Amino acid sequence: MPLPDLHALEIAATVIEEGSMSAAAAQLGMTQSAVSQAMKRAETQVEVTLVHRDRRPLVPTEAGRVLVAHIREIAIRAERAIEEVRATALRPERQDLRLGMVDTFASAVGPVLIRDLMEGSIALRVTAFSGLAHAHTDALMRHEIDAAITSDPMEELDDLMRFPLYREPFLLVAPVAWGDTLRNRPLRDVLFEHRLIRYSARSHMGNQVERHLRRLRIEHPQVLSFDTSDSLLAMVAGGVGVAITTPLCLMQGAIHLPALSVLPLPSPGFSRELTLVTRRGEFDTLGPRIAEAAREMLENHTLPQIASQIPWLTGIAKDMIWRQPSQDSDQID
Repeated sequence: MPLPDLHALEIAATVIEEGSMSAAAAQLGMTQSAVSQAMKRAETQVEVTLVHRDRRPLVPTEAGRVLVAHIREIAIRAERAIEEVRATALRPERQDLRLGMVDTFASAVGPVLIRDLMEGSIALRVTAFSGLAHAHTDALMRHEIDAAITSDPMEELDDLMRFPLYREPFLLVAPVAWGDTLRNRPLRDVLFEHRLIRYSARSHMGNQVERHLRRLRIEHPQVLSFDTSDSLLAMVAGGVGVAITTPLCLMQGAIHLPALSVLPLPSPGFSRELTLVTRRGEFDTLGPRIAEAAREMLENHTLPQIASQIPWLTGIAKDMIWRQPSQDSDQID
């Protein structure tokens, strides 16, 4: 049912109170014809007669008396509703944030980002969670978190805002003693000779690596798989096999780096992206600011750490940060 024409009902109430169309027109600053038309609209929408037109001054029907009794209260409530709507629009977006982060981002970037979000210019009240990418998708859809920094952009889901942060290449990691013999070898040859330590199929990382192997038509026995980079890198450092991983994952397992040889992944390479994902309409203003804070932490804190540990990545590190275009973030959905 459409909303009633409150203005027409107010005019009708004035006619009833004044007892004539002309008196109501004078009070309202309208023509008598306009008042008469409004009166007809009011009676049409409530589907009753509001005044006895054969009497002078006009006498309200019982329905007309009920209208006068209620219309002023309705008008006051409508004005209050409009004022509340306007006041809400002027208030800043809510300043609490439940943020999910993939484990590698949480360990390498999370501490400095969370501190900046809580103590910096945005000053949010942050509750942070880490875990695998698919868990953040479920939590975001169930409204258990407000935003996720994830390797899964959730492209199959609508009504989300996406703010790209960072793109990093996949690397080949081997025990340090194997580095010289594996350098510049085709991936197929490397995996023919050595066991591949995998990320689990539950992880988005694991799925990305498996897709890459399928594209190259490389079949390799699945023997060992892990959810976390720390466990995976510990296996490689112990001489169990090689792994395909990324710079942030290496930072998560940095304790193992002295025992690892980090090599470019034999061509063709591939990469993963980290994206801030929020529900549309909830963080439309804060979302870009949070994303920019994350990019700044990556560029000023994390990438120098990566470059110090893996010097040959220095030349491409600056291209790993997403450079925000001038267009509205809707256009990067």
